[in-house]
Amino acid sequence: MLKSNSLQNSIKILSIIAIIVLGGIGIFVYHADVPQLIIFALFILFYVQLPGHLILRMLRIKLNHISTTLIMSFFTGWAFSLAMYFITELIHTNLLLYAAGPVLSFLYVLARYLNRTCDPKINFSFSKLSTALFIFLVLAFAYAMLNTQYLYISADIDNEIYMNPDKAYHLGLINSLAHGWPLQLPWVQGYTVNYHVFTEMLFAIPVRLFGLTSYSVLLSCGPYLTIYAFGLSLYSLFREMTVKSQRAGLYCLALMLSNIFIAKTEFSSLAFFFIFRNENATGYGVSCMMVCLIMFKYWYERFDKGDRSLPHLLVLTALIMLATGIKGPMGMVVIMAIWATVFLGFILRRGVKFKTFLPLIIMTVGFIIIYVTILGSKGQSNGGGTSIIAFAKITDVMYFKSGLTAALKSMGLPKIVRLGAMFIAFMVFMLTAFFLPFAIGYVRELFLVFSKKKDYDVPRVLVYAASLAGLVAVFVLNYSGHSQVYFGYVCVFLAPLISFWLFEDLEEKKSVLLKPLAGFFIISLLLTTFTLGWYYVDQETDAVKEANMESKHSIYQSMNHGEYEAMIWISKNTPYDSLLAVDRYYSVPLDKYSFGNRWDNRFFLYSDYANRFTYISGSGYNVPVSEAEEVRKYMVGKNMELYDVNNADRGEDAHKLGVDYVVVSKRFTKLPNLENKDYELCFTNNDVDVYEVK
Repeated sequence: MLKSNSLQNSIKILSIIAIIVLGGIGIFVYHADVPQLIIFALFILFYVQLPGHLILRMLRIKLNHISTTLIMSFFTGWAFSLAMYFITELIHTNLLLYAAGPVLSFLYVLARYLNRTCDPKINFSFSKLSTALFIFLVLAFAYAMLNTQYLYISADIDNEIYMNPDKAYHLGLINSLAHGWPLQLPWVQGYTVNYHVFTEMLFAIPVRLFGLTSYSVLLSCGPYLTIYAFGLSLYSLFREMTVKSQRAGLYCLALMLSNIFIAKTEFSSLAFFFIFRNENATGYGVSCMMVCLIMFKYWYERFDKGDRSLPHLLVLTALIMLATGIKGPMGMVVIMAIWATVFLGFILRRGVKFKTFLPLIIMTVGFIIIYVTILGSKGQSNGGGTSIIAFAKITDVMYFKSGLTAALKSMGLPKIVRLGAMFIAFMVFMLTAFFLPFAIGYVRELFLVFSKKKDYDVPRVLVYAASLAGLVAVFVLNYSGHSQVYFGYVCVFLAPLISFWLFEDLEEKKSVLLKPLAGFFIISLLLTTFTLGWYYVDQETDAVKEANMESKHSIYQSMNHGEYEAMIWISKNTPYDSLLAVDRYYSVPLDKYSFGNRWDNRFFLYSDYANRFTYISGSGYNVPVSEAEEVRKYMVGKNMELYDVNNADRGEDAHKLGVDYVVVSKRFTKLPNLENKDYELCFTNNDVDVYEVK
């Protein structure tokens, strides 16, 4: 036993060292800003974590484990910070935003000091901490860093950096919110286009109050926060929702090694790629979804017994609203699953009473408020097509689809059979090692509950309902961008929980099915672990390449030091509400430009670094599809007039559009000097000219 404990402690110590080394690489090789990291950590502690903990204590909400307490406090504090942000926008002063977090943190510390018996004592034991959890955290943190900090070096350090348009889009939103600009896409004039902005809003607070850069917050601080939130919520979910709670760390590691949702290539997890890549905020959305399920369990247990449950209901409603504002599909699936669970239990008369519907209405109202005001206002659209229904469109993300379709057709199989085979193949690559135990566990649970051989456990049924709702939505709905994929993530991250329920149940009953199913699971896990390792090696190669200051990128997918220098000048020498005109296309040369392709209509790079509105950037990004191409043609056409040296009225045209500065990207366009009676050259270097419209 001594040797076993020594070995496990050694692994834990090595894991801690590995995390320190990973952080050190981010600081010393990729130049993460240490003071900003420290300020951000203090912000999360005193503006989010401690205020959230105090709120839970004031509401007398007691939780079973420290992991649940920490993650519930974190998301409660997040919701509190957003409330302070909205109030700040109403009263037009930052005083409340500055003071609220520290005041609540001070009150929390004071309460702990005055009433030390209020919270249970934590008997810390390093040897009892889960070894598997340490390994999981190392692997997860490495995944996050390899997709963020290690791939992006700031242009003030490197001469030329790769620039992801999604990153620039979210950086621009953070900057916009930090300056108190309205909740709309800041680059599309005349169109109100809202987004899932609750992550950007949280990140905007330290940018606004303490002068942090959105770049450092998102790409240097973000990976640490992602692992904290996702790791804690996943661990808490397994602790709270499984019988063998001591295995929670092992369950987390198994999920990581499963390399779940292999889609784009044979070794890349689509799910991991987005939850660990900070600009998409998927990790926070998945984490908040899991926390909603945990809080629902606490609320329903008290509500069903007639105990004091209103505080739990209020926190649960706030968490659903938060999940919706972080990632709409997450909140939508949770509220759909809650209704399905309660309604089915009521119909079957399995312990669900009519009075349960009133709290559900309260939760639903909270969801609708966010969905309508944040996600569904004028200009927001389903950009995926004219119909919201598109059966199995999601299979387009699978790298093997064309080959499998051709093979099935060559066999002369009927279409319905081909669709069935495609569905099974999709599910296998979506759930990887968990596919078989999930499928068996789901069908088995369904049979036992409907045959009344098992109790109608409402919190557990909610997990089944949420996974089914996510699966159905990902297959039949048609949403823009990556939103379609997010529905599937609910199923992806709940499938392991359902699988482990099956294993625990079979273990308790000493079923003969346990050993062969466990053996199949372990073999599958070994295969997916190999693909995960392959991904790390491949991504590490890219990271090393990015660290080489001599590395070159396509001019259509990068920003160089000269452009960065121009944007810094603009940010320091022009009014905050200035409107820029730019001729900078993101991804394609002009001869390949398409009005119909929204990915070609991104000009975020300049607006991001300059913290300014840009007339043409993202034109029609979320404008309804029926209008988008015409909007883009019009805006690009009007924009070109500002760069026409033969257009003597270009200054007047700029005034009509409200444009204050015209930015010429000399890497892309060869233009003569544009100065005239209305254009005054105010900045120039080898790569960029900036004209002020007088």
